[in-house]
Amino acid sequence: MRNELRFLSDALVYVVDDSKKETEASLRDVSLNGISIKTDGFIDIEPNSSYVIAVVPEKETKLKEFKLEIESRWVKINKSQMESGFSVIVPFNKEEFEDYLEYLAMRGKVESFPDEPDEKKDASEE
Repeated sequence: MRNELRFLSDALVYVVDDSKKETEASLRDVSLNGISIKTDGFIDIEPNSSYVIAVVPEKETKLKEFKLEIESRWVKINKSQMESGFSVIVPFNKEEFEDYLEYLAMRGKVESFPDEPDEKKDASEE
């Protein structure tokens, strides 16, 4: 669980699952130690598994795309969207990741979200 401020984001992310399928999603929020994403598509995310994502910051940032190694923590599925939370394991380019966090902090869109459910997949909402 992330007990830290989370910066709201409008960046795109590309997640590659175990079958090598790349799915576009939206970065919902990001902190130094974790992220959450949302998508209208389905991403085959296994509990406690590592993934690599590419983050494409908003154009106005003038920052480069960067990659993160992440580990899945939770998945929530409902009728129209899928949301997933991850721990950040390794930023491949730490400087670019920190520059993006700094941009989001300066923009001032910060929230404290309640802890997400410990469920891995909530199929009851389908």
